[in-house]
Amino acid sequence: MSTVPGPKTRATEPLASAAPNRIILQGIPWSLYVRLRQADDRRKVRMSYWNGTLELMSPEYIHEQADRRLTQVIVELVTQRDIPCACAGSTTFRRPGEGDAEGAGKEPDTCFYFENEPAIRGKSKIDLETDPPPDLAIEVDNTTDSTRKLPIYAALGVPEVWQYGVNTGELRFGKLQPDGAYAGIERSECLPMLTPALVLEALHLAEGISETRWFQKLREWVRALSDKIIADDARDEPIGPFSL
Repeated sequence: MSTVPGPKTRATEPLASAAPNRIILQGIPWSLYVRLRQADDRRKVRMSYWNGTLELMSPEYIHEQADRRLTQVIVELVTQRDIPCACAGSTTFRRPGEGDAEGAGKEPDTCFYFENEPAIRGKSKIDLETDPPPDLAIEVDNTTDSTRKLPIYAALGVPEVWQYGVNTGELRFGKLQPDGAYAGIERSECLPMLTPALVLEALHLAEGISETRWFQKLREWVRALSDKIIADDARDEPIGPFSL
């Protein structure tokens, strides 16, 4: 399976065509999107807004399972490596545009603060008018390709985005460029010890076993990876291929 980062990606088309668990509406004013997002009875609906196009999505189990596992890989790593971190999950982030039907809004499948963690520490609400965006956002692709959502993340100012394909088994890391595109990178800038191949290796440990057993194996895997990082640092060598 491919883990080689692709070229720069800039998506300029509307959000992807509707799938069975998605509804896509065109010509929606920003004010209506904000009202819908704030309505209490719609909190469980994921929404993406990009310049008048509104997508409403209800995640399936396979999507949520992959999301939780990617989150667990990061949580286990930062815990063992003592890396300051805040998981903002599927927090709604939005920035209005200049026109009535312009702006960007998104709930990542999951997201994290690393470098900017001190800026939100102790806060109960994040407002992009005064607070920084997350350092890392993760998109899990099940029925659609999240590439068309990258302009939303660019408008929000998210520096790094991971895209994981449930059906393809591929994982791509992307870094925001000055021109608003995301360029493929071979190693995470938020967590430099991780490559797409390493993250996929951690996910593959879950095959055929219970979640509880996978948590145990993941902890062992991260501990072994940490030991290798320490050894490589002592030899001033880059982190190479790794396997338990």
